[in-house]
Amino acid sequence: MRKLKWQLENTNMLQLDDVSLRFKNKQIIKSISFLVNQGEVVCLLGPSGCGKTTVLRSIAGLENLHNGQISLAGDVVSDKIRTVEPHKRDIGFLFQDFALFPHLTVAKNIGWGLTNLNKKNASKRIAEMFEKIRMGSHAEKYPHELSGGEQQRVALARAMAPDPKLILLDEPFSGLDASLRGVIREETNAILREQGATVVMVTHDPDEAMLMSDKIVLMNEGRIEQIGTPSCLYSEPINAFVARFFGDINHFSGFVEKNFVSTVAGNFPSKKIKNGTNVDVLIRPEGVKLEFQKSSTSISQQVFIFSIKCTGKFSDIRVCLEKNARFENSILARQIGKFPGNVGEKLYLNIDKDDILLFPK
Repeated sequence: MRKLKWQLENTNMLQLDDVSLRFKNKQIIKSISFLVNQGEVVCLLGPSGCGKTTVLRSIAGLENLHNGQISLAGDVVSDKIRTVEPHKRDIGFLFQDFALFPHLTVAKNIGWGLTNLNKKNASKRIAEMFEKIRMGSHAEKYPHELSGGEQQRVALARAMAPDPKLILLDEPFSGLDASLRGVIREETNAILREQGATVVMVTHDPDEAMLMSDKIVLMNEGRIEQIGTPSCLYSEPINAFVARFFGDINHFSGFVEKNFVSTVAGNFPSKKIKNGTNVDVLIRPEGVKLEFQKSSTSISQQVFIFSIKCTGKFSDIRVCLEKNARFENSILARQIGKFPGNVGEKLYLNIDKDDILLFPK
C-alpha cells in the first residue's frame, strides 16, 4: 500500500536545488538542479568525468554538499549543514559490479535488506521478487554459480525488495557482454516499470539513456547542458555539444549572409539567425540524402563516393566534394540496407532543411 500512498501524495519524489560540490578546492558539481517525479526513470548522462556519478553519490548520501539541497519525498536529506546517512534514506542501490554477497545464497542476498519484516513476510516478499525476475529455481545457489545477467537480476531484486522510495543505478549494464546487454536492459526496464519504481540511473551511453529513460539530464564538466525527454534532446538540442553527443554528426562552419548560411556543403536557410553571424552547422548522417540524379532543389550538390561500409541493417557512405579528397573532408550519410553505389562514383548530395541544426559560434 505504501507505493499507492506515495503516488497519491507525492508526484515529486526527488528534488535537487542548486547543488554544488568541491574536492580539494576544485568545483566538481556546479549548481545542479532537477526534479524526479514518482514512477519516473531519469538518466544522468554525459562523458566520463563530467560529474554524473558524483551527483548519484550525493543523492545516496555518500557526499557532503558545499551548497544547495537535496529533498526526498518532500524531506530535506542533504544541505551544506547536514547529510542524512545513506541507510536512513529509504533508497535501493544497484552497483556497477552488482556487489552481491558471495557467502550468501541468492535468496538471502535478495532478503538482506528486509530487516523490518518478520520471517513470514520476508519470505513472502522474497518469493514475490523471484517471480518478478523469473529465477525461483536459483534460490539456493551462490552468486558465483550464476551468469552475469542472472547476477544483475538478483542485484536488481535485492534493491527493489524493501520497496524503497528511490532506486539508484550506477552503470548497471556496463559489465555485461554486448550480446546480453540489450536483453538484460529490456528485462530490467520492464521490471522497474511493473514495480512503478522511481529511478535515477547513471550512464555514459546515449542509446541506453534513450531506451531506458523518461527524462535525460545531460551533463558536461560538472554542469547540466540540457534536460528533457529523449526525443527532445535528439531533435531539439540547445547547443552543439548536445547535438554531437547523440551519435555521429557532420560538422561544418558557416556564415549567415542574405538569410542563408554558406558552407562547403551548400547554402542553407539561416533559421532566423542574424546576418553576419558565424555558425556551427550540424547535420546527422540520416539527414544526408544521396541521389543518382541531380535534384531540382538549390542544395543539391555533386559529390563522389569515398567509402561504403555496410553494417547489415544500415550502410554508412562517405562522400567528398572532390574526387581525390581526404577522409577528414568527407561527409557521412547513413541509409537503410545495402547501398548500390561504388567507390569513386559520382552522386548528388541533398539535405532536407529540417535536418539542419544551426548554432551561433
